[in-house]
Amino acid sequence: MQAKKLAGPEAASQKYDLLTALGAHAMAGPPGLQRLVLRFLTLVTARYNWRQGTLHVGQREIARLWSVDERTVKREMARLRALGWITLESPARRGRVATYALDLIAIRTATRDDWPRVGEDFAARMRGTPDRKPVW
Repeated sequence: MQAKKLAGPEAASQKYDLLTALGAHAMAGPPGLQRLVLRFLTLVTARYNWRQGTLHVGQREIARLWSVDERTVKREMARLRALGWITLESPARRGRVATYALDLIAIRTATRDDWPRVGEDFAARMRGTPDRKPVW
């Protein structure tokens, strides 16, 4: 199940919270995870369309952004799909690039244990309160 798009009056802070949660998760992990999350953060920051909730970019462009070859992009995108952080919305076809979406619920689940590293205020905001749902 995919979470809602990050849009509306609190969207900017929710996006920063997403990036912060991923960054804290990466820093607590091994070097391979750190590199994967840094690539993911760079891709999301540079190319994710927050209004549509889609990532619509070709492997060649991702390879250029990450300074790697297209085979590495294929491998890393497969790892991100395996983690459940991205979902394939529409596969690549001749002359077209694949379209992906972020699975915000999977990202929340993966990063939850690392929220307190940012601070208790951040963790509380991410958890939500009885009268207020979590931010994303």
